[in-house]
Amino acid sequence: MPVSRCNNLKAALLRWCGASVGKNVEIMSTAKFYGGYELKIGDGVFIGYDAIIFGHNSSSIIIEDYAKVASRACVVTGSHKFTTFSPSIAGEGIFADIRICKGALVDTMALVCPGKTIGEMAHVAAGSIVTHDVPPFTRVAGIPARVIKNFKDNE
Repeated sequence: MPVSRCNNLKAALLRWCGASVGKNVEIMSTAKFYGGYELKIGDGVFIGYDAIIFGHNSSSIIIEDYAKVASRACVVTGSHKFTTFSPSIAGEGIFADIRICKGALVDTMALVCPGKTIGEMAHVAAGSIVTHDVPPFTRVAGIPARVIKNFKDNE
């Protein structure tokens, strides 16, 4: 499919797979959706080139209205319990829901770790790794991501 066209068809295919997809959603053809998780995409959402949306059957990913997941960003609901008491340091799998709230942006090459919420109108700067919830109306940046700007202060 053309990279930036056929959005209605892409949304229909996701619905066919069991996802809830709103209106006027833009999904670049190179975006990847892996796993059998519950997926809810709101109205006016944008999912960029090579973005990865990856979840496990016992988790959910909710992307609310007008949120954006930029190119090469990664949203993943799974991790492992790390232990030296198993054949591998990566022990039992663990899974937690992710929510990207209304109007938020997960910028290019950012990673949202399992169980995190990106607050309303928040901005995760490019290349950041989200290891804690992001408050609404803030910008976070870095590894791990920390608040660097409060947009409410500019009003």
